[in-house]
Parts: sequence; structure tokens; C-alpha cells
Amino acid sequence: MNHTYDIPSVTIRPPRTASWTVVAAGIAIGIARRSDLYLVFRQDRLLMGTLAGVFLLTLVQWVMSMFDHPWRVTPEQQQRLNRLQVTVNIPVYNEDPVLLDRALFALFAQTRLPDRVEVVDDGSTIDYSAIRDYWSLRCPDRVEFSWVTQDNRGKKCAQTRTFGRYKDADIFVTLDSDTALESRALAEGLKPFAHRRVQSVAGLELAYNHSKNLLTRLNSARCLIWEMLCCSAQSVAGDVLVNRGTFALYRAPVIRENLRAYIDETFFGHVVHLGDDAALTLFARRRGRAVQQPTAVQFAMYPETLSHHFRQWTRWMRGSTIRTFWRIRYLPVMSYGWWFTVLSLWLYIAAFGTAVECVALWPSSRFFVQTMALATIGWAYAMAIRMLAVVRSDQSWRTRIGSFLMAPVVAAWSVAVLRPLRLYGIATCLQQGWVTRSAVEVGPRADVRLRAERLQRVYADK
Repeated sequence: MNHTYDIPSVTIRPPRTASWTVVAAGIAIGIARRSDLYLVFRQDRLLMGTLAGVFLLTLVQWVMSMFDHPWRVTPEQQQRLNRLQVTVNIPVYNEDPVLLDRALFALFAQTRLPDRVEVVDDGSTIDYSAIRDYWSLRCPDRVEFSWVTQDNRGKKCAQTRTFGRYKDADIFVTLDSDTALESRALAEGLKPFAHRRVQSVAGLELAYNHSKNLLTRLNSARCLIWEMLCCSAQSVAGDVLVNRGTFALYRAPVIRENLRAYIDETFFGHVVHLGDDAALTLFARRRGRAVQQPTAVQFAMYPETLSHHFRQWTRWMRGSTIRTFWRIRYLPVMSYGWWFTVLSLWLYIAAFGTAVECVALWPSSRFFVQTMALATIGWAYAMAIRMLAVVRSDQSWRTRIGSFLMAPVVAAWSVAVLRPLRLYGIATCLQQGWVTRSAVEVGPRADVRLRAERLQRVYADK
């Protein structure tokens, strides 16, 4: 470990005339295509209603996302932001040492330094003493750095260890131990707090290891499309439903007022350990606006194996199931977030039923399936257009175009693999175990572990 790393820089390009042209063309094509389907399948009113709902929900998000711009501040507002006490919490559990070291390097290289950084080691089986000692001596002078070790009690407890200790904090920042911040991430993430109604800010998450293999490229494109379309639309309404747990910022009163509910949360008598980021976002939304700052960029490590990816998705879907109940119960009925949650749930059920019906009616449903497959390809590209606004210094224009061209594959993966897997997450939502991180699963140390496991299998076969 040399404790020095090359962190990419990112530029967010504003929507241009070409983007609005694509939006207008997509609307026209979508309406024309839906009208044609209604004429052909006019007897299937439920099916046509479902398709209309999917089209309209996506269309609304599409148009709203074009109005999502980075937050800006005046010199006077910047002076107020500079006086805020910013405390960063980094929970650690069996993280690759190099990734943790890189996260600290990027944090201490920010253009706007935090006032306090606390690493909470939640009972890891890895020795981090070398990293702890190095950064204890070399962190910037103006930053108060501390390292706490506790028995394994989960991410929420590791966070509340920091939340409960520092009464002078104005802003709490949650940062994952594998996440490297772009140099301006903290400064940019603070800007929306110049507006008093803003209670939480989600950063833009990109995959650090996007080019590792096909799976990381696929997930990188999928998440970026979701952030630049769905989350951008929610941000325009001040209704972001889930901050990325990799990097998010909260007004301290949001945390303090809900600390007991956060740590003691139960669902049908079961203690809830998952969905920590969605819970904090819901608390923020109940107190004011929850927004996204696209220029507050973080680089996270994405799963590099199918096993890790499926277990991570299952964990997310278990937490998301519980959060769906809470959003319907606690969000204002007239809010964008409430209606988005209800409509998304209905469309998920209806779309799954449509797929079952197509299988049951095959081959008479073949024309419908072929038509929808062709429409999905065009619609996938239309939804992915905004991902081209994100320009990374470590990506060539060919790589960016390649990611954009993967949009139909991303849509197919989501429909054919992730959507059915969500059913398993819903059915097992009361299982609140972490299911990952019993050992390092991504990063240099993970590569060493995987090679060792392969060698063991080879010798066992012999």
C-alpha cells in the first residue's frame, strides 16, 4: 500500500437541444406505437392499461429528469456553508484494506475538508492497524480523525456510534468503506443545504471497477440510467426515495430526532437491519426535501461475480419491501414519492402478470411479444440518453458509447433476471441478515482469496 491513488474526475454536461429532440421524438414514437397496440389488442383492456401506465410513468420521469441541474450557490451562501460542522462516519466490516485506504485518501484530498472523520470497525476479522496508524499521523491538521472498534452489531449500530457522540455536528455524512470520493464531492454535496428546506442530499454513484468484466459494465450502466432518469425526476420534486448509502449527506437534526426509531426499527416483530440508507432518506423527506446533487460524485465497487451480485440484490429487495410499506404509510398522499411508490408497485405486479399470461397463451401471444421486444429496444435507448451527460476522465468516448449501446441488454437483464429475483427478496424480507461480507468479496484481497479457492478445488479434484 502506497496510500496514494488516482481518483477520476467527472463532468456533468447539461441537457442540450439534441437531448430534447430525442425526448420529443420518443414521445411521438411512443404514443404512435401505443395507439397501434390499442387497435390490435383492444379487447385486452387490462393489458393495454398496464402498458399505458408504464409508458406514462416513464414519460413523466423522462421529462422531469431534464430539469435536474446541479445546485449552485451565491458567495454569501457559500460562506454559510463553510461554517457548517461536517462529521463523516465510515462503518467498516471485512473491507479490502486497499479499498479502505483509498477511501480515506480520497476523503482527505477533498477541496472542502470535513471537520471530523470517524471510522467504526464493526468487529472485522481483518487487521487494519497499519491503515489506522498511517492516517492518524497524516490526516490534514484541521480534521479530527478517530478510529473506533466494536463487536459486530451491524451497520446501523456502527453509524449510530458516531451519530450519538457528536452533538455539535451540523451535517452528518455516511460514507461506505469501499467508496472513493471525487475531489469536489463534499463541497458539491453541501451546496443544496444552502436552501433551508433541503434535509438530505444524495450523491451520484459511479462504478470504480466499471471495466472489470461484463457484469460490472452491465450494472454500471443500469445504475447510471436509474440515477439520471428516476432519481433525477424525484430530485426535481424534492422527493428522492433512497439516497445511495455509499455517500449521502444529512442535516444533523434529521438523524438526532429519529435516532431511536432508526436503531430500534421493527417490522412485524422482527428487528430491521437492512435498508439503512432508505430509512434515513425517509426521515429526511418527512422533515423537508430530499434531493440529488449530480456533481457530488462517488466511486463505489460493484460486485464482480454473479453470486455476489445476486446476494446484494436480494438484500436490497428485502430492505426495499419494508421501505415500500413505510413510504405508503408515512409519505404525504399528494407527494410525488407516494404516487411513484404506489404506481411502481402496481406496475410491477401487472407486468409480472402480463409475462405469465404471455407464456400461458403462447403461441397466440407471439406477435405481441415480438412487438413489445422491438418497442423495448427503442424505449431503452431513449431512457439511457441522459447517461451520456456523465463524462469520466478514465473513460474514452468509445467506452461511453459502448455503455449506452448496452441499454437493451440492461433492460433485458432487469426484466428476465432481477425482476424475478425481487420476488424472492419480497418473500424473504423478514430475513434481515447481511448475506455478504463474511469475507472480502471485491478488491485486490478478494482476487487473492478467489485464486486460493480455485487452487484448493484443483487439488481436491486431483
